[in-house]
Amino acid sequence: MSFSEWKTYTLGEVCQSISNTHKQKKGKLIFLNTGDIERGEILHDNYSEISSMPGQAKKAIQKDDILFSEIRPANGRWAYVNTDGSNYIVSTKLMVIRAGEKIYPKYLYHFLTNRETTKWLQHLAESRSGTFPQITFDQVADIEISIPSICEQQEIASFIDALDDKIDLNQQNNQTIYEIAQTLFKQWFVNFNFPGATEEMIDSELGEVPKGWKVEKLGRVLDVKGGTTPSTKEDKYWNGEFHWVTPKDLSYLKSPVLLDTERKISKEGVEQISSKILPEGTLLLSCRAPIGYLAMSQIPISINQGFIAINGLTVSNLFMLFWLKENMTTVISKANGSTFLEISKTAFKNIDIIVPDKTQLNLFDKIVTPLFETIANNEYESKTLNQLRNRLVPKLLAGEILV
Repeated sequence: MSFSEWKTYTLGEVCQSISNTHKQKKGKLIFLNTGDIERGEILHDNYSEISSMPGQAKKAIQKDDILFSEIRPANGRWAYVNTDGSNYIVSTKLMVIRAGEKIYPKYLYHFLTNRETTKWLQHLAESRSGTFPQITFDQVADIEISIPSICEQQEIASFIDALDDKIDLNQQNNQTIYEIAQTLFKQWFVNFNFPGATEEMIDSELGEVPKGWKVEKLGRVLDVKGGTTPSTKEDKYWNGEFHWVTPKDLSYLKSPVLLDTERKISKEGVEQISSKILPEGTLLLSCRAPIGYLAMSQIPISINQGFIAINGLTVSNLFMLFWLKENMTTVISKANGSTFLEISKTAFKNIDIIVPDKTQLNLFDKIVTPLFETIANNEYESKTLNQLRNRLVPKLLAGEILV
């Protein structure tokens, strides 16, 4: 089908905003607010009593509806309803957009969530000013869309879905692999059920531990560094070639693997940070607002003040990744602060850790290293697929290339 056969409409001509109030007044339903959806996913399926829900829990939905946040439209708070919607009740802060006869619902979803569309909607929202940039369906309805036949729309949507499905499969596989490695860590180093384990135990500051193991301070088994933010008033520090990490970069990660950063700094910017450039393989722990993001960097990085950067001395960074995951409650308990909790490098280095025998440490690393490499490889593939998706989708939706 050639581009000349496509027809142009406004979105208001091919879809509508649904504001039907849910008829069920008693019993339990799944309530979805703006924070309960993200980039295509519905994040929970927890039932709640309707009587206990907030006042904005009103809207009814059905299969193939599109949920789209009115607030900050570029922040990824959208989802496609793949299942029967009768078990859900959604917030009035979510637009419920329903396709008409001229447009295939999944095609409409990909158009609405395309980067070009969300960027424009964000611009419209910000032009209205206010603390929370917000849009209305009237603004969405004015956007023009060119569409081919329903059959062609289905083919295009199926192609995009195939890319998304592969990315989702990688994420699911990574989650499974990560859980396997974490379970292994817990069996060996929490339950002390490791290969060659005997019942020989010795007393320690943290209770009984296997013979040959010992309790140390983190500062004795790790090299710990912090970072800073170069002055944002100095242009010469920014937009260079060196990766600079903030906790925001980790907040988007599906796996504890850092491949890229939102911002980069110059050589002059690097010189403003005492820890300079940290090597590939550095383990990052966010130490403030919030505490607990974890990632192993696959690139050399510089860091801001929101991190404790870790490189193992007598234990590996992989061991520490799973140790921190298992002991995050302890880490957070050492934090303080009136505005927001923060754990200092001094407090972190003073935390006790049970250090296993080198035999168990080496065997754990030997088993877990290829598992983590698989996770990293899956993330590299997903990054490549995302880049391909970002290049192709706007062209597909504009009719510049055909499936």
